[in-house]
Amino acid sequence: MSDEDVVSLAEGSGGADMTELIDSFKFTNRGRWGNWDNDAATVNIGASKRLLFTTDSYVVTPVFFPGGDIGRIAACGTINDLAVMGAEPLGLSVALVLEEGYPKRDLMRIISSIDKVSVACGVPVVTGDTKVMERGKVDGIVINTAGVGLASAKSLLGRKPKVGDKVILSGGLGEHAVALLSRRFDFECDIVSDGKPILKEMRAVRGRIKLAKDVTRGGLAATTNEVCKKYGIGMLLDESRIPVKEGVRKAAELLGIDPYELACEGRFMCVAEHRNAKKVEGALRRFNREAAVIGEVTSGGDVIVQTFLGKRMMPQPRGRIVPRIC
Repeated sequence: MSDEDVVSLAEGSGGADMTELIDSFKFTNRGRWGNWDNDAATVNIGASKRLLFTTDSYVVTPVFFPGGDIGRIAACGTINDLAVMGAEPLGLSVALVLEEGYPKRDLMRIISSIDKVSVACGVPVVTGDTKVMERGKVDGIVINTAGVGLASAKSLLGRKPKVGDKVILSGGLGEHAVALLSRRFDFECDIVSDGKPILKEMRAVRGRIKLAKDVTRGGLAATTNEVCKKYGIGMLLDESRIPVKEGVRKAAELLGIDPYELACEGRFMCVAEHRNAKKVEGALRRFNREAAVIGEVTSGGDVIVQTFLGKRMMPQPRGRIVPRIC
């Protein structure tokens, strides 16, 4: 068997490697759907409404960690993918693949976490599926969630940024990844996962922003590079303004990981016109005091970080990042 006959990605690969794999999928029938390369696909309902549809799968080790569990981030992740598109979520599906003998107590705890997010956001779980695999054929539990939402043509996000527009981050980076890794590798840490629904935050700012993207696998490095590639723009980020807690920095240094590549599950990056940026920052700080304008849009095509030593590129992550984290 040649190298071309196998998927060569290592567990935990992301960023450019995953993007290249996904870009190789040639689904030729798109129907009437647009935004199929975005956080949620869209289809027109008449002249003024857009139906949105998204799905994601979650493989997490360990499934329980400080501040959350696999069920919480599965529900939050799908709601958040709809929210960053400017949509109001209408309903979720939950599909479970369980290893034979999986503890029922753990399963019920996970289901309860999904239900709590559903109730808090007013987004019902309306359908689902459950399969059981032979012992050793799947690692404990895998969850797939999908969601549908509705947006007006006016509120749908995804306008192309212009040079001088501001880049805004809704809160501190990497807290989900560090919380989970602290449990996985058994080191002391006071960081808890940032995993949460961002629906209320998006409602507060979506009328003043051009686009938004949740900062998940591959962290800020992946998110900014994906946006720049999609819209043919560059970004200049000010490192002194990028919020990263000291506990996250120390853990990242301990593990040899770039903090800008660490996953979040309750943070998003957005772009706003210069005249709206401070208002967006102020609105987001009502939810998280670390929200900040972290940079601006440029014409360069690359993501550049201004550090106290000078400027450096922040490329799209490649290869193995952090496996089984979201």
